[in-house]
Amino acid sequence: MKKIKPFHLIVITLVSVVIALWNPLEMEKNQTLLFSTLVFTVGLWATEAVHKSIACVFLLLSFALFGKTKMTEILSFAWSDTLLLIVTTTFLSVGIMKTGVVHRYVESLFRKNSSNIFKLLILPYLFGVVLVFLIPQAFARVIIIGAILNSLLTAQTQEEQRAKQVLIFNGFMGITMTYMFFNNGDIVLNQAAIRFAGEEVKQILTFQHWLLLMAPPSLIASLVVLLLIYLIFRQDLSGFHSGMIAKDAYENSEVSKEKQRITLITMVVIILLWMTQSLHQISPWIPALAGTVVLFGIKVLNREDLKAVNPHFLLFLLTVFSIGKVLGQSGITQIIFENLNALIPQADSSLYLLVIAAVVMVLHLCIGSSVATMSVVLPILIPLTRSFGYRSEVVTLMIYLIVNVHFLLPFHHATVMIGTAKEYYPERDMFRFGAVMTVVTFVLLYGLYFPWWKLMEVL
Repeated sequence: MKKIKPFHLIVITLVSVVIALWNPLEMEKNQTLLFSTLVFTVGLWATEAVHKSIACVFLLLSFALFGKTKMTEILSFAWSDTLLLIVTTTFLSVGIMKTGVVHRYVESLFRKNSSNIFKLLILPYLFGVVLVFLIPQAFARVIIIGAILNSLLTAQTQEEQRAKQVLIFNGFMGITMTYMFFNNGDIVLNQAAIRFAGEEVKQILTFQHWLLLMAPPSLIASLVVLLLIYLIFRQDLSGFHSGMIAKDAYENSEVSKEKQRITLITMVVIILLWMTQSLHQISPWIPALAGTVVLFGIKVLNREDLKAVNPHFLLFLLTVFSIGKVLGQSGITQIIFENLNALIPQADSSLYLLVIAAVVMVLHLCIGSSVATMSVVLPILIPLTRSFGYRSEVVTLMIYLIVNVHFLLPFHHATVMIGTAKEYYPERDMFRFGAVMTVVTFVLLYGLYFPWWKLMEVL
């Protein structure tokens, strides 16, 4: 359990009390209590003043006491298809990692292309696309890419160490950029964006439609990010040479060849069922659950692997998935919508959305968590922008893009943060790159995504 941060806790409490007493939005008593407790909880999440689970329980209790939403609706995520898919795909990802089948082939390709720095830089982006269908969770994909690059690249000097760090950071960014191509690219973040946006957007952003709206511009955006990494860290990358490639290949003696084959066949069947869901209408978590049972049955997975499912993370997801529903039914969303409507005047389509993008960017930097940011802003900004004629799916994808590609510190991006936690690269690399992306994000929106969406006649 993390230690309480008294100073942060006191400051957040004072700010929340001031908001409750001041009541700048002129809300009713229960609405004011709900809004101030939400501000209080978001502050706790951003600063980690207390353990995140304590903050989640506090917010859920305030929802039950002061909100108009039934408790069964507040907790409905606990038995939703999304949660079941997250849990089952977590086990599948662990099973794939334990078999080593991905490690072997990925490492082999890295070795064959290690003589050229540009090939090493682009390979993670190619693997990011392929591995989406084999390993559903982005966390697992970056762990695999990070582990492979960390063992593949050796460093004896400071220059070699810096080149190694940048190459691994690029690997994490490769996974991050390419899971934007598909609505199932990241089971957590992508699905959260769709669910927070509401049932209408969920029906619109099918696999095919998301692919059409996001894959082409995100492909170009990936190339832009790749180029930026090369330019920003060019001096660091100059320390790379082919002699840094380790000679020992990855070997896995824990899992037999037969179990590896069964695991691979199981994953192929699951992927085929996912891709043909429109034909058989079987919910994606069901084949994932069947695959999990198979992996436990052949003992690729065991009791120890149950720890892979983090209950604190699930509680956090349950909480953030309830925010939009509670704010909407209590009337808070409408009040915020009316105030924002007066504060943000309508302008030219693209310029107006860039103002909205700036608001989201600032909120993301304050809140920290990408999922939590979307849970707060999507239920508010979708009705606001819809009143001006903007399509809900476009606003959803814009906000999703912002919280995914823009960050300054590790807590702004959970996937890239894994690399700093494992000390693959320093936090300053995230800040150095993220500072440039602060400007580039607007360029990507105005010069790439908006024109493409206009061409697709959704903007």
